[in-house]
Amino acid sequence: MKVLSAALALCLALSACAETEKPVASQVRTPYQSVVVNTPGVTGANCVMQSGDNTYSVKAPGSVMVRRAPDVMSISCFKGDHMRGQVSARPTFAPREGEAVRGTQGACMTCNYPTTISVALSLNAGSMEVPFSILPN
Repeated sequence: MKVLSAALALCLALSACAETEKPVASQVRTPYQSVVVNTPGVTGANCVMQSGDNTYSVKAPGSVMVRRAPDVMSISCFKGDHMRGQVSARPTFAPREGEAVRGTQGACMTCNYPTTISVALSLNAGSMEVPFSILPN
């Protein structure tokens, strides 16, 4: 019975160790990451994303590969002249000890933008005005 209890305790201890995620030394980080842009309740909106000198475009909902950078990303979406929305996304980064924040060709290898960004579109009141010249007398 003692042998069975000891074996059970050893199995539990080993399974607990196996479940903890350990960093893999061979894990390669690229200077790019995928970001999904959503416009809740609206499909087919055109979005322009800008971070530093880099500009990207995507039709929402959709995904785009962006360069990792320490810069705040500005996301502007529109559908026609009547719906617009804008948000900003700050990257998170955690440089490893002894590692420069910027890596390959100016990219911040440890910077991460949110993987999903939602932009709420609202009516552009200026585009909804009716000129007086077309109103009936």
